[in-house]
Amino acid sequence: MTGTVQHLQENLRHLRMAETANELPTLLRNAEKHSWTYLEFVQEILSFELKRREEKNREKRLRKAKFPYYKTLNEFKIAEQQSLSTRQIEQLKELTWLEQ
Repeated sequence: MTGTVQHLQENLRHLRMAETANELPTLLRNAEKHSWTYLEFVQEILSFELKRREEKNREKRLRKAKFPYYKTLNEFKIAEQQSLSTRQIEQLKELTWLEQ
């Protein structure tokens, strides 16, 4: 079972794992450097692909929402708002209010 990195990348793209195909040389170098087992290597590949898909989906939803600009709660300037406290912002970040 012989093959080149380019052949593996083509197979990954065929499986619609383009992000992983692009990152494959780096993943292979890390696997050699850290002496990963086969299981660790496969886990790393799948984790990378899932993470990238989540990021792309988030970006896609943000574009679709057509927000005028992107701002996170971490960028929120609490000092400029007298009506909100740091504690309230931290509670918002925890998302426990969603269950209620």
